[in-house]
Amino acid sequence: MDEVKAYCMKCKTERVVKNAQVVTTKNGRRAAQGVCPICGTKMFKFLPKEVVPAVPAEPAPVTAPVEPAPVTAPVEPAPTEPAPSAPAPTA
Repeated sequence: MDEVKAYCMKCKTERVVKNAQVVTTKNGRRAAQGVCPICGTKMFKFLPKEVVPAVPAEPAPVTAPVEPAPVTAPVEPAPTEPAPSAPAPTA
């Protein structure tokens, strides 16, 4: 494991952890656990999530931009001539 620096609560300074081991907490987080090389106090530090090496992704295919359909006003029916009305009946 690489060198892990953690804060020693007794020395009140950041030091390289001696005998560092990677542990997993009960909620699934990774952490480094070891002892201070000067005073021997237990040291603990949460580690960042594992970083997967970046694999160059294939570039996304270039597509033509999609133009939105033009907005048109509702078409009203053409005015029609009123039907000839029958003469009103006379009483």
